[in-house]
Amino acid sequence: MKDNATSVRLTGLERFGLDEAAFRRLRNRNVVGYAHLRTYDVTPAVQRLPRLKRQPYMAARVDRWIENIQSHYPDLSFQIKGSKAPAATARTWSQLPTTLRVRGTARKILDLAREAGVRLIYVTQIAGHRRLRLPKAQSEWYCVRAFVVIRVERAESGLQNTEDRFMLVRASSFEDAKKRLRKQWREYATPYLNSEGRMVSWHLDRIVDVYQTSETDIDPYGTEVYSKLGHRRMRPKYVWRPRIRS
Repeated sequence: MKDNATSVRLTGLERFGLDEAAFRRLRNRNVVGYAHLRTYDVTPAVQRLPRLKRQPYMAARVDRWIENIQSHYPDLSFQIKGSKAPAATARTWSQLPTTLRVRGTARKILDLAREAGVRLIYVTQIAGHRRLRLPKAQSEWYCVRAFVVIRVERAESGLQNTEDRFMLVRASSFEDAKKRLRKQWREYATPYLNSEGRMVSWHLDRIVDVYQTSETDIDPYGTEVYSKLGHRRMRPKYVWRPRIRS
């Protein structure tokens, strides 16, 4: 069934210098792309099922979507990607089909993009159109996490103070981000005198991590600049019991 409540979901058109309106005008021009399916979407219907029935339901659901798509679009050619076994019972959870390589007219590709089981279609080829060259990679925001030690002249015992420092820098890669901060680390370590007349230096001990934000602009309303996954021991107060939507 068509998902009429959502707009057409096409990506990759900018690589051909096209927008959606221009793509619509292509009509019978041959197009190749990848239809990405909603295979692992946890919908309210999935939430309402008992835990052990959820994965079989989703496996049967994606098979049903593919069968419907193939029957409704006999003029399109398909190549299923993501499935390594013929039957749902023989597949592991990670082997469910997630992508269809599709070939057909622009008009049919537009129709297919509206199907309920299709998340989006990434267009890779359009007859009569060359893909544009990508511009040089833009610099992005990287967060460099550093471990700094506060060195005090002649201090030989006791605790040494440290600093967990996070620095944002625009760079083209992880290594470039570290390289661009070298001058700042040297300046940061410039000695000064404390109240006792001893020299103090905030010295870079090591780079702990470099995090790519995947952003080119920092949103003042909130942008993630660093993230690190960890774990903790489960306790009763941490148990999540989600409310199932009706």
